[in-house]
Amino acid sequence: MIFEKMREEGFMCGTDDVRLTVELLVASSQVGRIIGKGGQNVRELQRVTGSVIKLPEHALAPPSGGDEETPVHIIGLFYSVQSAQRRIRAMMLSTNPPP
Repeated sequence: MIFEKMREEGFMCGTDDVRLTVELLVASSQVGRIIGKGGQNVRELQRVTGSVIKLPEHALAPPSGGDEETPVHIIGLFYSVQSAQRRIRAMMLSTNPPP
């Protein structure tokens, strides 16, 4: 991986030293599932993973038949961002079973 190569070249001591910002696009219709009732889900994701998760304050509702996407920003150390991404993807998969 890129981070392993950077460590080999002496640019850092380990992958935990790198602070990342990752943008994950999710269906706008699913943003509420990430937030949860009263923000409960997003707070729990942040607590468990150690990442900061930022969602737009006013996510636009998707057009009547559209597949509008909303950017979710995950900020934190390498492994915490990876954990948050996995958890969000699992959350989306568990609520949208394949046809």
